[in-house]
Amino acid sequence: MLMTWMAGRDARFQGLMLAALGAVAFSGKAIVAKLMYQLGADPISTVGLRMLLALPLFAWMAWYSGRQTNGSSQPLPWGRLFLLGFTGYYLASTLDFMGLRFISASLERAILYLNPTLVLLLSAWWLRQPLRAMQLAAMAVSYVGLAIVFWHDWQSASLVAHGVLADASWSLALGSALVFLSALSYAIYLMGSGQLVQQLGSLRLVGW
Repeated sequence: MLMTWMAGRDARFQGLMLAALGAVAFSGKAIVAKLMYQLGADPISTVGLRMLLALPLFAWMAWYSGRQTNGSSQPLPWGRLFLLGFTGYYLASTLDFMGLRFISASLERAILYLNPTLVLLLSAWWLRQPLRAMQLAAMAVSYVGLAIVFWHDWQSASLVAHGVLADASWSLALGSALVFLSALSYAIYLMGSGQLVQQLGSLRLVGW
């Protein structure tokens, strides 16, 4: 019993550490993108380079997960995989990198981390799942925090956008809208991938 409890704690600790490492890497992406923009890169080429660098890892994941199943797994639902890949990887990434051209990395992070709130709202609307008081309170804190970051960037809007538009405030509003649409696109991906993760496994789904 004690060994089982210890093993469970170790698994939770490993999961927390992996999630924290993923959050750090995910946040660093915005900083690297902003540095590339300062050197003359554009959002489309930046997204393309990112996908090109990630391709070997995803190809290995698809190959390795296929070996693990020994050919006994169910066939891949290619239509759903295409839609999920488009919304969760291409569309979300492209909108995010386009928005980063206009707003700061800190505001972009704050908007993207609204993903859990969007998933909750989509679940309430789509799956008719009730929202609990604690969830509503957490959502309120999230959006108040976003408002604070947005107001800070609004006060220094001329320092954030890289001369893309003449009106710095308009740049901030446009960039925020693009990143929010990116977060919404990724929330739709999360909603649609839940069942497929159980059917195919996370490694095989993400790889393909």
